[in-house]
Order: sequence, then C-alpha cells, then structure tokens
Amino acid sequence: MPRRKEISEILNLMEKTQNIRNCGLVGHIDHGKTTLSDSLLSEAGFLSPDLAGEARALDFLEEEQRRGITMKSANISLYYEKSLEGHDPFLINLVDTPGHLDFSGKVTRALRLVDGVVVVVDAVEEVITQSETVIKQALQEGVKPVLFINKIDRLIRELKLSDEEIKKKYIRIIKSFNTLIERYAEHPFNKRWKVSPLAGNVAFGSALHKWGFTFNILEKSNLKFKDIRERYKKETYTKESYADLSIYLPIHRAILEMVVDHLPNPKEAQKYRIEKIWDGNINTKLGEAMVNCDPNGPFIVCLSKVQVDKHGLISTGRIFSGSCTNKKEIFLLNENTYDRIQRIAIFMGQRREQVENIPVGNILAIEGLKRIKSGETIIDSNSIDGMVPFESVKYITTPVVTVSIEPEYLRDLDKMKELIENILIEDPNLRFEINEENGEFLLSGMGPLHLEVTVNEIGKRGVNVSTSAPRAVFKESCRKNSSLISVNSPNGLGSLKLKIERLEDKTVRFFRNIDYKTIKPSSKLNKILYEKTSLNEEEIENFLMCDYDQNILIYKGDFELIDFYKNIIFEIFEKIHLNGPLCSEKLTEIKITVDSLDIEKISQENIFNELSVMFYEAIKAGLTEAELILLEPIYHTIIQLPPEYIKNTLTLLSKYSAKINSIDQDKEYQAVIEILMPVRHSIKFAEEVRSITSGRAFWQNEFFAFMEVPKHESQKLIQEIKFFKGISW
Repeated sequence: MPRRKEISEILNLMEKTQNIRNCGLVGHIDHGKTTLSDSLLSEAGFLSPDLAGEARALDFLEEEQRRGITMKSANISLYYEKSLEGHDPFLINLVDTPGHLDFSGKVTRALRLVDGVVVVVDAVEEVITQSETVIKQALQEGVKPVLFINKIDRLIRELKLSDEEIKKKYIRIIKSFNTLIERYAEHPFNKRWKVSPLAGNVAFGSALHKWGFTFNILEKSNLKFKDIRERYKKETYTKESYADLSIYLPIHRAILEMVVDHLPNPKEAQKYRIEKIWDGNINTKLGEAMVNCDPNGPFIVCLSKVQVDKHGLISTGRIFSGSCTNKKEIFLLNENTYDRIQRIAIFMGQRREQVENIPVGNILAIEGLKRIKSGETIIDSNSIDGMVPFESVKYITTPVVTVSIEPEYLRDLDKMKELIENILIEDPNLRFEINEENGEFLLSGMGPLHLEVTVNEIGKRGVNVSTSAPRAVFKESCRKNSSLISVNSPNGLGSLKLKIERLEDKTVRFFRNIDYKTIKPSSKLNKILYEKTSLNEEEIENFLMCDYDQNILIYKGDFELIDFYKNIIFEIFEKIHLNGPLCSEKLTEIKITVDSLDIEKISQENIFNELSVMFYEAIKAGLTEAELILLEPIYHTIIQLPPEYIKNTLTLLSKYSAKINSIDQDKEYQAVIEILMPVRHSIKFAEEVRSITSGRAFWQNEFFAFMEVPKHESQKLIQEIKFFKGISW
C-alpha cells in the first residue's frame, strides 16, 4: 500500500496555488465515479489497493454503501507526484458527487467549489440523459471538463466488439461530448474546451479493474490495445489474466496526469470564473482580489454545503481571496451578522484534519459558526464595504414530490421537527411545512428516492417515522385578471382596494432563480427587474416585495405609503400562508396590485390583524373572480432506449398523458424520445417502462414548469386532494 502523505506535506502544497487542482468527479449514476475515486484514494495511501473499486470509500453514509450510489458530495485532498524529474508535486482537492437525478442539487452546489471536472462515461451506455445534465451543470458554472470513458473491458468481454466497432464507439462518445461543450459553454470556451484523445484530455480504462490510459501513456508503454484485448479472451479470462494491467497502466496515473495537465489551477480559473459566479463589480478592490486569487487580499469564502454533526454546524467552502485561520472574526453577508470561526480543517474522506491556516484557492471545513446556511458568503469583518453575496446557485429543479410524515410515537414529534430543521440546513432542496387545515406534516423533495433517503436519515438520527405514498405537489393560480376588489377592515375604520393578475412567464422564470424567501426593493434590484422581467417602469418603481418561493409579486398603485406600513405588509406576507380556495394548495404566479390603502384611523395595536384580514379577504375574492385553476408540476423527460422498444413505449406514453416533443431514431444503438409528462404519472410510468424494456431504458426527469391541469381532469383531482387533506368545503 502506498505511503500515506503527512498533513504537513499537504499543507505545504496549499501555499503553491499553481500546483493546486480543485476537481470534481461527475457523471450518470453507476457509470463508475465512486469506483474511480477509490483507486485515486488507494494511490494516496488512504485505502488498500485490494479494496479499491469495491470499498466505495467516499460513500461514507451507511445508506450510500447499502444502495451502491452516491448521495452527498464528499471531499478529500490528494498529494500527487507526477512522473517528471524536478517537477513539484500537486495537490488535488477531489470532490465525488451524486449521479442520481434526485440529488442533482448537491451536484450544483459541489461544482461551486471546483474549477474542473472529470466526466465519467460508461463506454457501453455512452453519453446518456443525465450525463448531459451534469455536463451542462458544469459548463454553466464555468467549470472545465475532461473525459474518462470507463468500462472498456465490457466492450471486449461482454459485447465482444471488434477494434473497429470499439473505435466507432469512442468517436461517437467524444463527438457527443464535444457537441455539449459547444452548446452549453460560453465563448471562447465552447471551442477551446473540446476534447481529443491526441490532446490527452480523454482517458480510457476500467475503474473496477484499476487500469486506464491516455494515448500518450499507451504510446510510452510496452503495451498495445491488442494486449489489453488478449487479457480478456474468453477461454483464458480470469482476474489474474488482467491483474498486471493495473501495474503497467495504473488508472490513477491516467486520471491524475490528465487533471494536472488539462484542468486549470485556481489562479487561472478565477480570472474567468469570478465574473460568472459573483454578482459584484470585478473592478473594485474586492473583485480584483478574487480575480487574481490574491493570497494577501481580504478573506472571502463561498460556502456550498452545511452539515450538522456532534460538533455543531460544519460548513464546506472555497476560499476565493486571502487566507483563513482559527478564531478569525468574519461577517456573514446573507445573515447580515458578525461571527467568529472557531476551528478550520481540511477534508480527508470520512475525517477532518484540523489545521491552523488554509490559503486562497483551497477547499476548507469551518466549525463554530452558529447562523450559517448553504450558499452563504463569508468575508473578513474589516472588508465588508462594497461586498455583495455570490450569485445564487441555480438549481436545475425544484421540489415537486411530497409525502406526509409523522413520528412512530407522538412523544417524538418535537424531536422529529428538530431533526428535519437540521436536515433542511444541510439540504436546501427539501421543503418542510405544516398543513394549516389538518395539521399534517409535509416533506417535499426532488423525487421519491430523495424523500426516502431523507426519511431513513431521520430514523438513523433517532426518530422512526412513517410516510404516505409520494404524490405530486400541486399549486393554484388564476387564468384571468380580476377587477378592482374593495374590502373594509373588520372594525370598519380602514379599507383596501387591490386587483389580481397572472404573472407572465418571463417574470416567473426570473423570480424562480432568486435565492431568498422574500425580497424587498432596492435600486440594484429595480435595474435587474427591468432588464429580466416583463414588468414596466411604473410597476418596478412601485414594487413592494416578492415571495419567490410561491412566485407572488406585490406592488402598489400610484399613492404614497410610508415605510412603517410597507414593513407591516412585508411582515404580513412573510407570515400568512397564501393557500388557494380550490383545495388549499399554495398560490403561485400571481401579481397583486394594491391600488389604495386607507388605514390611518386604525390604531397601531390593531394594524397587523386588521390588515391581515383585509388582504386575505380581498385576495380570495380577486382570485375567485379571476377564475381559479389548478397547476401541476411537469417533467421534461428524455428517454433513451433500444429502437425495438419504441412502439410499446409510445403506447405507454399516451396512457400517461405525455406530450411527445421529438423522436430521434437516427442513433445506431439508442433511440431518444423527448416528452413533457405530469409528475403525478412519472412514478407509475417509470415502473412500466422499466418492465416493457426489460430494464434497458434510461430516462432523466428535469423540472420544466407548473402547468394547468387539463379541464377534464381538474375537478376529479381537486376532489381527491380535498379528500386526502380532509377538507369538506
């Protein structure tokens, strides 16, 4: 087993920014990312070579080990000595990420830490649905990709392809990969980042059998591809027959040399990434410090992840300027508060090694911060002026599946809620709420597996819970606009006039990406609103607030409203639950215009209650007049399957109200069907399509939009939802 490097050796490398590589492993589920990471950990001395490929060392959650899939991103720092005389060693901060769609939010957050990714593609399955998603995610974060084509052994021993057929597969995979780079990367990187075996940024191999090569490595070895084929001959094929490949062509060498040769160091990457991921002025002192990866600049960190453990909250982040020490006083921008870092550490898989100092360009763990959430921006307490938070992470989906949840024993109710609140800190892609009608506890997430894993995690932390069957999240909105609705306050001393309108799609898309529960107006926000929404100048000038979680925009008409009353309205909409009259589902995609408000005669002691009642009654009346509709979440689904299963699959799609966008049968091995499908049908559809294709279909569900339920189905669905909730009206 290789010698495990001392922490002192790794700390020494942290100072040499040009020799740091912050790198992620991404790819479709079961394409070999975690198996590959085992081999890399083996080379670093963290894992016995005999266990590499089987231990799943970065899958340190029990649930990950049991299922054989990665659910959380994990980090480790690797010391790598390249085989060149006189060349300094490299520090590779490695992040393994989930491959299952239900955990794609964790992929997006992990990508904020890294500058490059190794995209792992199964040579048999090729670039399939979620491969495209993770490549798109990386490119949208300004992260440079290189390619590892895995499971080459299967092409020889299982598919028994000829050399020419294998070559065609390589060409097809690389062409698909480069097409995605051209489509999703910004200029000039859409040309510059394309990969080629001759350039050395494509590797081939078998992560399970621990061998791999680039063309450059293969040429310098004494082996040819025919020698690899020889070791997998049917009549002589045993574990011993290919064992020497991991000696002649060790996979860690192929991957790590590709990483150090073709992925950027932090100093290179931050020159183009900061402008993409930070919503501030790069020509300021703060901006220049980050662009230049300045070790002497103000301390600035973007946090991607927060976990709860016995020591409290553990935050994972990337240092974009300056350096971090223990006991450092800092400022949390989103929380608008000062705090002090108690301890810092570097990640070593399951462990954290506490250290005294971590410089710019590195990934770190922070302990001791009390009010911290994923996505926070941390800055030195003396350098606050002019700093803005990092641009909000754009998740590719939103919670669209929900279950009701309750503890096995009523006495554990408070503990269950506490545990869920902790998990919500760790996972921003979950939602937890209490149904005001029946007291039901609702947990919402990306998909059934996401919720199942969360429920199991609650059990492991001490509370056994039961859940209902997963169901789609519905919302309510209106089809038309209302007239001016007038209501009086309960005590008759005040009045309110407002109208309801449906938000336009452009505005909905914008507010869906805002990373705040509610936002107040500002000069900067007004400029963004004008550029990126369909609101006119008058509406923007009179903007009051937005609840992004429900996509509800509130603004006032042409009348004066003092800040005291504005703040009360803001507080009311933060606290009241805007549920629709149809079946008490959340309202969404509506614009509320407060035309006039007469409340001067109402005492300050009663103003909150009086205003709350008026807003509730006026909104309900306006929605009824504007014709209420039920909305449901729709998946944009891409299905890849062998061409012989197309006919049966199309019949199945019509059964589940799917709208077919396109069918591509030109590919030699796989046909591609692109559809829009209601989330409520997706679970049963998945079971049936898996059955009729004998498990050979692959699909990816990406949240598309909330759309109106067809009229002939809506009334039945409304009754079902009301029955489920115990609503009699």
